[in-house]
This record gives sequence, C-alpha cells and structure tokens, in this order.
Amino acid sequence: MLFQDLKAFVTVVDSASLTKAAQTLCLTQSAVSRRIQHLEDTLGDALFDRSTRPPSPTAIGRRVYEKAVALLKDAEHLLSIPQENATPSGRFRVGLTQVVADAVALEVVTRMRDQLPGLELQIVTHWSSELEQSLLLGELDAATLMLPAANSPPASLKAQLITTLDIRVVQSKRTPRVAPTVTINDLAAVEWVLNPKGCGYRAALEAAMGGHGHTLKLALDTHGAAMQMRMVAAGFGLGLIPATLLTSSAQADELTTVELSDFQLKMDVWLAHPQQPGNLRQANTLLAQGITEGLRQRDAEDAVDRQPHAQTPR
Repeated sequence: MLFQDLKAFVTVVDSASLTKAAQTLCLTQSAVSRRIQHLEDTLGDALFDRSTRPPSPTAIGRRVYEKAVALLKDAEHLLSIPQENATPSGRFRVGLTQVVADAVALEVVTRMRDQLPGLELQIVTHWSSELEQSLLLGELDAATLMLPAANSPPASLKAQLITTLDIRVVQSKRTPRVAPTVTINDLAAVEWVLNPKGCGYRAALEAAMGGHGHTLKLALDTHGAAMQMRMVAAGFGLGLIPATLLTSSAQADELTTVELSDFQLKMDVWLAHPQQPGNLRQANTLLAQGITEGLRQRDAEDAVDRQPHAQTPR
C-alpha cells in the first residue's frame, strides 16, 4: 500500500497535474487523490499546498519526494532481481583467477562498462578453490574456476567451459637447469619458482610428481606471473606459466620451454555462477563472451609468435 501511495505522489509531482498523473497510472483522478490523502494521513502532514493552482509540494512534500524517488528506484531494482530477462543492475561481484585476470581483466572491465553502464562491477582475484567457496557462500555472483582437465565444478553451480590452457614449463635461457626434453622423474632434483599453495597448476604438478614417488623442491614461492618469470629468467629455478601469457611476458626472450615426454599439464577454465542468476543473467553472458574472446585473442597471438620467422633474402 505504501509503495502505491508513494508512486502516486511522485507521479503527481512529476506531472504537475492530477489529471496527467491519473492517465499515467491508468487510474481515476479520485483514486489518485485517495492515495495522496492516505499517504498524508500516514505521514501526519500535508504534502501539497492546495491554495495554489495546480497544487505545489510543500517544503515537507519536497523532502518526501526526494526520498520517495530513491525508495521507488530501490524497490524497482528489488523486484527485478529474480527476473532473468531484466536489465542487470546493482552490484555484480566477479571473482577471477590470477591467470585470467592477468590475461583479460582490462578487456572484460571495458566491455562490461561500455555495454552495461548501470552495473556496479566489483572484481576480486584469488585461487580457484577460494573463489569456488565464495560462490557457494553467496559472496560472489560469478567466478572463473581453473581446474585440472577432466574435473568439473560442483553440481550446485551452473558452469560453462571457457577454454583449456596449456601450462608450459619454462627455464632460464641463459642458465638452463634441465635438458630441452625431460620426463617427470627428471624434475625431481630441480628447484621451482611457483605460486604459493592454493594454485591449481602447482597442485597438479605436485600430484604428478607425487604419483612417481617424488616431492616438489621449492626455491621460491611468490604471487604473480611477472615476478615469477623474472626469477626464472634469473636462474633461480623452473617455472610454470600458461602459454597464453608466455609470449606477452616481459621475460619471453630470456626464457625457453621444457618439453615433458610423459606428462602434459592442462587446466580447464570455467565460468561458474549460481543456478538462478536472476537479473544478472545477461551480465554472466557478457562476462563469458569477454573472457572467451580475450583468451582466444591471446592464443592467436601466441600461435603467431611461435611460427618460424621467414628469412629476409639477401
């Protein structure tokens, strides 16, 4: 009832006419008048100066109008939240794994702001396991999850596979630690520069080495591919980096890849969100498109960079 009274009041003020307000609301003038009177009775004060023609808002009426406009806007947003076909609004809390953030965050944020300017975008980066937990607790609206190939997100989440990343083993070109082609057993005696525990592809490497009876020897653990590649290029140990990010690394010319004859490290990138996204459905679709196209563009650039350059005829 209060919602209807406030809507009638705001419409009358906006229209500056009881007749036009009644037409806008598809009501009779007497019905609109009753709603205004009921609101005044509820608030205990007059909202219009009826000595003027047309009646104008009183000082109290103007203050009520300002609050009523904001309340009605919030109410409309509240009612639209469960509606999947509604335009996305409010906050959109997105979690990105560090690899995805490094590769496409700028492009994704630009796309979202351009196409959904009314959406308040909030992005956090964390390990996949932490993002998954935040999704399940309702602390995020969507997140990228990076899982070993053949694994999938929990059934309680709705998820789509974005791409599969090839994770490359790299070492210093100037001071290599191993031969260009090795087995998983050959890596047991070599030190590594990796993300701290919680990183998906570090966990996959540890599992692979553990399956052969070995443990990972860690030289350094530090966040972020840029810092890790500087350490690897300096010869502190081997590193892991998605092929998508390798060619754009500032240390690309100082690194060389190591081929594993008996092991391939591949990670699936998923976009997951609750089963009922409500009015964020369109935002999820746009987010998936931005991540997919951004990673595809990075892969295309990587493929071009890996092609042998033609020799200039002399």
